[in-house]
Formats: sequence, structure tokens, C-alpha cells
Amino acid sequence: MQANHHKRPSITNTIEYGPIKIRQNRKPAPTIATGRRPKSLVLDGNEALKREQRREKNREAARKLKEKRKLFEEQLDQQLKELVEENFSLQNYLQQLEHKKQMLQQEINNLSTDPIDELSSYTSEDIVLFLEEYSNEPDTHNKSSIEIIHDLNLNIISNSVKHN
Repeated sequence: MQANHHKRPSITNTIEYGPIKIRQNRKPAPTIATGRRPKSLVLDGNEALKREQRREKNREAARKLKEKRKLFEEQLDQQLKELVEENFSLQNYLQQLEHKKQMLQQEINNLSTDPIDELSSYTSEDIVLFLEEYSNEPDTHNKSSIEIIHDLNLNIISNSVKHN
């Protein structure tokens, strides 16, 4: 089987711009390669009216598209402003929380001793003395263990102040 070779017409009317070679048309084409007529073609009558109507529709569609794009950009700008403000307020809130955390941490660090350590430092005599006094009080059954420990601390401290 032989391949079908097409011969190209010889390039006689060419213009060279450096490495670029452009072949000139021998006669102007009535339509562009896509089938459209060139803008420079002067139309008359009904065809000219249709062309002008098409162009007017295109201009109107382009105008609407620009308005729609502008509205969308304005909405995005407004949304951006709101998000920037929200970010700023959240940053401030975060700083307030961090400051509060530092203050609470400082309070914890300023406490002289841990209450458990303080209880373990008491002698058994102090604890027995407190329990004897505590068992004689009528409202002791309604207190939580934390309240009991707190009372123990206060009682032992007051007794130690009395003895000194």
C-alpha cells in the first residue's frame, strides 16, 4: 500500500520576520475560517440590522455581567470586613482569656502551701482534738468532706494561735 502524499502549494508570497514566515493570501476570503464574516465587511439592509441587534444584545449582556461581577465583589468585600472584625474581636477575647489564665496561675503560685501538705503536717494530737470537738457539733452530718477539712484547718490554726 502506498501512502497518499499531498503536495503543498509552493510558498511564493511569503514575508519573513526573523524565524517566522507568513504566507500572504492571494485573494481575501469571504469568511473567516470559523465561518464568521469579518467586522470590516459592510452589510446592507436586513443583514446590517440583524448584526446591529446582535451587537446590542451582546453589549447589554456584557453590561449585566459587569454589574453582577461588581455586586459579587462588593458582597465579598463586605464579608471580608465582617470576618476581619470577627477575627479582631476573637483575638481580643483570646488575649483576655490568656490574661485571666495568667492571673489564676499567679494566684495558684501565690498560695503558701497545698492543703493536703498542710494536713499531713498536723500531729495526731491536733487531729484527735478536732475530731472530738467536731463529733459534738449537731450539724456535722450535713457537711461535705471538703468542708470538714476546711474546718479542721481553721480549728487547728486557732488552737495553735491560742497555745502560742
